[in-house]
Amino acid sequence: MAASPRQPKEKRSAHRTQWAAQFAVASELCKRGYEVAFTMGNATPLADLMVVCPTSKKNFLIDVKGLYKPNPWVIKKKATRDSLYYVLAFVPDDTNNRFFILSQDQVNAYIRTELARLGRADDYPMTGILWKQAEAHENKWDMLPQ
Repeated sequence: MAASPRQPKEKRSAHRTQWAAQFAVASELCKRGYEVAFTMGNATPLADLMVVCPTSKKNFLIDVKGLYKPNPWVIKKKATRDSLYYVLAFVPDDTNNRFFILSQDQVNAYIRTELARLGRADDYPMTGILWKQAEAHENKWDMLPQ
């Protein structure tokens, strides 16, 4: 089969990136024995995935954030929940996917740190964490409920 010519690089839509990230995360979870259900679209208030543990059958939520280039992760602050985790999924066009797994407490701590570093008020509307902050959490799947 002949290789197709490479298309010129263009900005990828956020919608495409987010769906690629959600399916990639769901796939990784299924490989690890978790049961996964998608919530209804990318405008859900709590999370993107509902997950059931393979052994304890405990339910928890995962909010997926996707990037296709290594940039800061935009994450809005949410009310604290015991069973909410974040998986930051790097889903580039030309190399392997990468996954960074954090608890909601960890994400909130990074957001507070960034707001303080930038001298921004706690209610500043554009929050998130830096790529370098997420790197320490790469492939930390074992932090999810078992």
